[in-house]
Amino acid sequence: NFGCGSDGKLPGWINVDLSPDAAPDVVADLAKDLPFATGSVDFIHTEDFIAALELDQAKHFLRECARILKPTGVMRVLTPDLARLCQSYLEQPAWLVATWDRTVGVPLATRSACEVVNLGVRLAGRFHYDAPTFRQVAAECGLRAEEVSWNQSEHPELRNLDLRAPESSVSMYLQCYPEATGR
Repeated sequence: NFGCGSDGKLPGWINVDLSPDAAPDVVADLAKDLPFATGSVDFIHTEDFIAALELDQAKHFLRECARILKPTGVMRVLTPDLARLCQSYLEQPAWLVATWDRTVGVPLATRSACEVVNLGVRLAGRFHYDAPTFRQVAAECGLRAEEVSWNQSEHPELRNLDLRAPESSVSMYLQCYPEATGR
């Protein structure tokens, strides 16, 4: 469970984070080489972490995830969906502000969807993805990415892990599979 923070630890998983204050099982800088053997991991979960990386760091992270996954392994990725954020700004500004208030809680000076977009992009990370861009980046790193539904997976180990539901977030939900040609 990469980038677990203190609030996103998963029981029964190896929880990994940069901050020792989060009390993870493993302290590691996920922008660097991952401290796991090649082909040793069945499942990876990461929620709201990959956007915290610059694009080149994210590519390194995804390559490392492809490296450590077993050929039948699966990586579940949740990250803010830039397309959904922008669409909500244009089509559901009141929902966007209400969702921000309910889930983020950082005070808004203007109480506007414009401010939510500005703060959301600034506070949530360094590079934000839409689904086509994430699929492209993942493919460059040896992973085939598919959009999936919230808390749903063909793998029981990856079900019901997602913290951010679609009705209260702008998250997208993806599963990534190692491509034989990506290694």
